[in-house]
Amino acid sequence: ATPSKHILVSTGLQNLGNTCYMNAQLQCAYHIPKIRQLITTATAAPEACEDEEQEMEDAPASMSIGLKALQYVFQQMEKASNDSSFPVPVNPRVLTQALGIPVYEQQDSQEFWKLLLPTLQLPSLVDLYQGSFEDYIAAIDGSGRQKRREEPFLDLSLDVTSPSVVTSLQSLFGTPELLSEEEGNGWRPEKGADKVDALKGCSLHVHGLPSILQLHLKRFQYDWQTDIMSKKNDRFKFPKVLNLSSVCTDVQEDEKAMAIYDLQSVVIHVGEYGSGHYYAYVRPDVQSKTWYRCNDGEITEVKYKEVAMDAFGGKSSLPSGEKKQGGFLNRLFGGGGSFGWGGRTSSAYMLQYARRTDIPMLWCHDDDAME
Repeated sequence: ATPSKHILVSTGLQNLGNTCYMNAQLQCAYHIPKIRQLITTATAAPEACEDEEQEMEDAPASMSIGLKALQYVFQQMEKASNDSSFPVPVNPRVLTQALGIPVYEQQDSQEFWKLLLPTLQLPSLVDLYQGSFEDYIAAIDGSGRQKRREEPFLDLSLDVTSPSVVTSLQSLFGTPELLSEEEGNGWRPEKGADKVDALKGCSLHVHGLPSILQLHLKRFQYDWQTDIMSKKNDRFKFPKVLNLSSVCTDVQEDEKAMAIYDLQSVVIHVGEYGSGHYYAYVRPDVQSKTWYRCNDGEITEVKYKEVAMDAFGGKSSLPSGEKKQGGFLNRLFGGGGSFGWGGRTSSAYMLQYARRTDIPMLWCHDDDAME
């Protein structure tokens, strides 16, 4: 099949000091055509337009300053992607200035993205990422008393002490906790009522799943005994194809397709808590096998096995006779044949999946068919 005209490969983003955390997340977003289209074509009501000299100020005044700035950066990235004769990294300073980001201060990549999305004030963009799960408490005395509440989310945070994404999700949305009246932590259904035994948990339903699923891997953990935050770099696997049928509650046969996701990008953290470096692996065409490592201004085509080796954490093994090609970070952070490109402290921090049934929308296939 002919590749879609919407599939572009970034030429990179300049690191302005310690802005790698921002660059990594922007690359994950940029390589999904629908996100890029929403941002680069965003407009406000015609009467809100104002005439400014600078290119960035051409956007209508009623747009948020963050969206104006990101629109400008993505437009520059598109120009660079389409100019194969002179592929240079794009300078994102317009965005850091608009958001008041101190460029020499390292920040958390996941927190940055969760704060940026509402700041852009672009509901159609938030809708792509936003899902919901159900919190519930249900009495088990046969009375039918229960409380249920829908909780929206932009990402799901997963415990990395389990072996994989699937087992962590099953733990999060699986067996509920027993609130026992005998043990003193029973549930009081209403004011003045006696406490009763109840089940407390969370459930995920297929209709609450978003088009783009972001999973935050909780690598940074607090030790109460030492009063220190540290990074947990244990091996934690994730699949290229994530089937949430076993995680969701009451999935009907005709709904199973809506629970299948394809891995589109991975944000890597290398180093320890409070320092280190972020970069991303992206798949511009989620239906192909071609991956790229986006390390600020350096873009490198890689194979998926290199992604997995760098992202799972811990030691991995290579097929016999195969040599690993370590990068500068691997040498800097003490790599070796059993570690990925980033070395012994590299591991996935964020995973981004695209729902398979939404790929035609996310990759703008309808636009291609109209031409």
